[in-house]
Amino acid sequence: MENEIDLIQNYNLIRLKKYLNYEVSSSILYFLSFQIFIFIFLASAAALIFAPFMLYVLSKENKKGWIVLFIIIVIIPIMLLIILSILFEFSKPLLLISLGLFYFYCFLLRFEVNNWVQEMSARNQYLMNKKKREEDLNTFMNKLK
Repeated sequence: MENEIDLIQNYNLIRLKKYLNYEVSSSILYFLSFQIFIFIFLASAAALIFAPFMLYVLSKENKKGWIVLFIIIVIIPIMLLIILSILFEFSKPLLLISLGLFYFYCFLLRFEVNNWVQEMSARNQYLMNKKKREEDLNTFMNKLK
C-alpha cells in the first residue's frame, strides 16, 4: 500500500517536472507575438488549468513553503489588481502583471522540482542497492550454513 502511494506521488512529481520543463517551439512563439490577444488568452488558460494541478502536487509533497510563496507571489497581487481594476479603470492592463508573476513562480519552481526528482531518483536507487545488498548477504549467509 505504501509503495502504491509513493508511486502515485512520484508519478505526479514527474508529471509536474515534465510540464514545467515543456518548451514551446520558437516558430509558435513568433506567430503568437503577432496575435497578442490569442497569446494572452492561451497563456491565461494554461495558467488556470495548470495552477490547481501544481498546487495539488505541492500539497501531496508537503511543500508548504512553496504554497505560501504561491499565495504571496500570485494570489495576493491578483486580488490587489482586481480590486484596483474595479476602483480605477486604467489599471486593467495591470492584470497582465499577475500572469507574468505566475510564470515567474513557475520558472522558480521548475529548478526546485528538478532537484526533487533528482533526489527522489537517488533515494530510490539507494533503497534498491540496499535491498540488493541485503539479499546478497542473506544468500551468502545461507550458503555458509
